[in-house]
Amino acid sequence: MPAADLTDLLDRITRQAPTRAATMEVARALGWTTGPSRKGWKVVQPTGYVGGMVVPPSADTAAAEAWFDPEGTERGLAGPNAEFPPYLTSLDTALSAVPAAERAATLRTALDRHRAWQEESGRDDAALGRLPAFVVAVWLSVKTAPGPAA
Repeated sequence: MPAADLTDLLDRITRQAPTRAATMEVARALGWTTGPSRKGWKVVQPTGYVGGMVVPPSADTAAAEAWFDPEGTERGLAGPNAEFPPYLTSLDTALSAVPAAERAATLRTALDRHRAWQEESGRDDAALGRLPAFVVAVWLSVKTAPGPAA
C-alpha cells in the first residue's frame, strides 16, 4: 500500500466512525487477499432458461473469488456480503492482529493517541469504543514503517 494511501487510511479510521468499507481496507492492509476459492466454491450462473426451467451451467465453471487471511486460510467468499473480523470495533480482534510480543507497546501508544484525540476533538469516549481503531492504526504504522538502515 502506498504511503499516501496508508496515511489517509490511518487518518480516516481514527477520525471517523467505523464503516464496512474501512474495515475491508484495514483487512487488506493487514494482509488479507482475494483469490480463487480452494474449498471448491464455484461461480454458478444458469446459462439460460427453457420453458421456465433453468439450463444448468457447464461443468467447467470458474472458481469463486474468496478472501484469505494473512496466514492463507480461506475465510469466505468475496463480494458485497463478505464478512471481515471487526478490527475497528472489537479490542480483542484489533489486538489479535498484533503479534503477542508487540501488544503491550502497541496498546500503550494507542491509548496515548486515543487520549490525545479526545482532547483535540473535545469528545468523551469513556467506554473506549474508538480504541480498537487506534490499536489498528498504531500497528499498521509500525508494521509498514521502514526498518533501520543496515
